[in-house]
Amino acid sequence: MPATPPPHSPAPLAGDEPGFAAPRERLAQRLLQVGLFLLPALLLSTSWGLGPFAAFALLAFALAPPVFARGWRDARRELRWLLAMAVLAAAVVLFSKFHFDVRWREADNRLRLLTAPFFATLVYAWRPSRRWLWAGALAGLAGAFALALFQVAGGTERALGWTANAIVFADALIALIVIAVFARPSGELLWTSLACALGVGAVVLSGSRGVWPGLAIVLLVALIVSGGRARKLSWAVLAAMALAVVASHWIPPLAQVTRMQELASDMDKVKRGGDHESSLGARVTLLELAGDTFAEHPLTGVGVGRFETVVMATPQCAPPAPRVGFCKLGHAHSDAFEWAATMGVPGVLAILAIYLVPLALFARLLRAQTVARARSSALAGLVLVLVYIACGLTQSMFAHQLIASFYAVAVGLLYGFALLERERPPQ
Repeated sequence: MPATPPPHSPAPLAGDEPGFAAPRERLAQRLLQVGLFLLPALLLSTSWGLGPFAAFALLAFALAPPVFARGWRDARRELRWLLAMAVLAAAVVLFSKFHFDVRWREADNRLRLLTAPFFATLVYAWRPSRRWLWAGALAGLAGAFALALFQVAGGTERALGWTANAIVFADALIALIVIAVFARPSGELLWTSLACALGVGAVVLSGSRGVWPGLAIVLLVALIVSGGRARKLSWAVLAAMALAVVASHWIPPLAQVTRMQELASDMDKVKRGGDHESSLGARVTLLELAGDTFAEHPLTGVGVGRFETVVMATPQCAPPAPRVGFCKLGHAHSDAFEWAATMGVPGVLAILAIYLVPLALFARLLRAQTVARARSSALAGLVLVLVYIACGLTQSMFAHQLIASFYAVAVGLLYGFALLERERPPQ
């Protein structure tokens, strides 16, 4: 997957060409920049999710399709691997959908990966300012924290934003933190730090434990690539997190919020065996079921989005047993196990491509960049993929529309920005 320069001269900045089309191109660029702000700003703090961003992006495209065509022509060599990944995943999902006659809604989340090359081209063609995306991430983190605080203060056990799922809420928060930290402009460390502190606070209020490895990845990478005040701040945050983990064992309110005592209790139940109802016990059982299902159906699995049928076939969930507790779980709570159990070997290859292809593309662009690596789109994209991999160890990321869609969109946008920064590194 070589990161060679495009064979053609880069597409001109929107609005650079004279004539009637120039004002429309400038308007399209501005609309795209507004969309970039709204994407992270509204992702969790409103019920609209990605809708406003999609509307502005499509409007920008519709205003000047020739600009998009030039961008695709100039960058298509760099986009071929991203397109191949999306097509491979879509082919595997579509085969499973038609082979098992699965509802479209089960395939829809995974098919959104096809939008990644489109958004990469959109950014490369219109060359918007990345600052809008960063500013939106800060607004999104602040809004998510305010909403989480309101929910918990109102009696909700775990903050979940507008997602109806605390784990999805926390996963999306970590993704916004990645953009805020690694896509920040020069000299904006203070506002970034404040917003990320609010984001971490919202994660704590969600009570989700599976995202902490992802947050640790963000901090470790920040420590490695940062210098000066940024490195000192990263060390301070890491020390504060370690202190909070230790304190959560002795401070009851903190233990209740972080669910650390519950984790210790779950581990004891799992060791005794036969535990299906605790959070940890249910996950262990789901992984065992997924492994057995893959062994029984290695070529095709049981069908995309149909892991629920495996759960319902277990003795404790067979009708007329009520659908409560463990029996309500409809996916394997692990990306690799979910794709293996539902789509067999092709599913395993697809999920590997979904993560490893963008990871390799971002890594090559990062290696080719000589300045401003700590605040580059290539690094932001690389860390985003790593965070999704980490969160995907305990969650089926593509079983949920919000985080599946955000992965496709964010990977595309950051890859488009990374291609631009190879030509003109960020200041």
